[in-house]
Amino acid sequence: MKFRYIITVLCAVSALLSCSGTVDTSSLPVLAVSDSEIDLATESQAFFTVTYNGVDVTADSEVFEADGTRLEGNVYAPEAEGSKTFYAVYASMQSNSVTVDVVNTAVKIESKYDRHAFVAEFTGASCAFCPAGYDNMMGQFSKPSMASIKANVHICAFHSEEMGVDTLAIPATMDVKDLFGGLDLPSFAVDLRDAGGLTSDGLSLFNEAIKASFNEHTPHCGVAVSSVLSSDRSSAEVKMKITSELTSEYRAVVIVVQDGIVGYQKHGTYGELNDYTHKHVARKVVTNYVGTFTGEKITSDGKIEAGKEAEQTWTVDIDSRWVLENTKIYALALDSRGYVNNMNVCAIDGGDSGYDLK
Repeated sequence: MKFRYIITVLCAVSALLSCSGTVDTSSLPVLAVSDSEIDLATESQAFFTVTYNGVDVTADSEVFEADGTRLEGNVYAPEAEGSKTFYAVYASMQSNSVTVDVVNTAVKIESKYDRHAFVAEFTGASCAFCPAGYDNMMGQFSKPSMASIKANVHICAFHSEEMGVDTLAIPATMDVKDLFGGLDLPSFAVDLRDAGGLTSDGLSLFNEAIKASFNEHTPHCGVAVSSVLSSDRSSAEVKMKITSELTSEYRAVVIVVQDGIVGYQKHGTYGELNDYTHKHVARKVVTNYVGTFTGEKITSDGKIEAGKEAEQTWTVDIDSRWVLENTKIYALALDSRGYVNNMNVCAIDGGDSGYDLK
C-alpha cells in the first residue's frame, strides 16, 4: 500500500571482516532512528540507520518490526497513531531495539463533507489480463459492505504502453504509477495512498483500501467543480473550488475522463477484440503537468485557511475524439502528503457539482 511508506533497507548479508578475515563479534550492530516521535500534524516519516563498529552498514542490514515483519527501506512513514518497536539484523547479528511513538496533535474534526474516493486503475489495451482485473474490481461492489459506497467511488483508468501499443495511453500514466513502484498490470491505487494488484489474490487489499478511505481517512475539505462549454464547443471553462475545515495545504488535480470508448483490447478469454468498451479512461490531465503528478497550487502558498474558500479556473481545449456526452471532469484535492483528501465530479458539458454535504 503507498505503501504506508514503510520502506526498508536491502540486505546483502555481508559481514564486516577483521584483519584476520573473520567476523568481528566483539560488538553488536546499533540501530538508530532520526526521530523517536512523529507528530502526524507536522511530519510524516523517520529514517533508520544501522552502524557496526562505527561504520554505516545500513545498506547491508535488514530492519524488522518487533513481530518479525521485515520492512522495506530505511524510512518509516506511519499513517496512524501508536507505538512500534524495531530492530535490525546485520551479518546475522541482532541490534538493539528502537521504539517510535506516533502522535497527531492536529485538530480532530467530524467533517461535514461527504467522502468521495478516487481509484486510479492501471491498465493497457495490450494487457490480456486487464479486462479480468477491471471485472474483479467492479465485482467487489456487489458485496453489501461495498455497495452502499459505490456511488462515491470514482474510477479513472490510466492506460499504459508497458505491454504494447495503446492509443489511449497518456504521458501522466507512468508518473502516477511510478508513485507506487513495481506495480504490474492490472493494478490500482486508492486516493493515491494505497495500491496493489487487481488479480483475484489482490482483491482483499483493494477492499481494505476502499473501506479505509471511508472509515479511517476523514476528509477535511469539500470540493465543488463546474464546466461550461464555449459557444463553438471547442473548449471548456472548468472551475474548481475547495473549502477547508482546517488550515492546511492543498494541490488541485483536474482530469478529463471519458467513458465508453470502443476499441482494441487483448483479452485473456476472447483473444484480440476490436470492439471492447473501455471505461473511465483518463484523457488528459488539465492542471500543470511537467513530468510529475503533484498537482497545482490554487493559492499563492498552497494553503487554505480554515473556513475559507479558494478557487481556480482552467480552459480545456476539446479534443475532437472525445464524445462529450460521455466525458466528465474529475477534480481532486491532494493534501500535503500527496493523498486525495476529497474530490468531486461533473459533466464536461454544463456540469455543476456543488459541495457534497453529509
